[in-house]
This record gives sequence, C-alpha cells and structure tokens, in this order.
Amino acid sequence: MARSDNSKSRNTMTPSLCETCAWMREIITPKGSRFLLCQLSKSDPAYPKYPPQPIVRCGGYQRKDKNEDELKQ
Repeated sequence: MARSDNSKSRNTMTPSLCETCAWMREIITPKGSRFLLCQLSKSDPAYPKYPPQPIVRCGGYQRKDKNEDELKQ
C-alpha cells in the first residue's frame, strides 16, 4: 500500500508576523528549542512575553528593517 507523504504538511507552520517583526527577539535554548520573545511585553502588558504561534494579526506589529536583519548576520 502506498503511503502518502504528509510529513511536509505536518511539519509546516502557518507563517507568523513575529518572524518579520522589529519587536521580536529569537531565543534559542541550549537544547535547541526556539522561542520568539515579544519585546513590547516589557512596556505593555497587553502583549504576551512569548506569544502562542502563529500570530496572524497584531496591533504592535512593526515590519523589521532589512538592513537591521543583515547587520545581525
């Protein structure tokens, strides 16, 4: 019996606004887990520190500047 390859669809997440947000800071634990920290949470309690992913709408979203992303690499 042929098995359909659903592994790709199972492992793919819906794109999150956090990935391209200027307020996001990526946290990688020693074990390799990845968390997205919302830095707006420091000044506004309306924003969770680690928002459940994926985020598709956010009032605090600010697109990350491409130059800022290149400087980090």
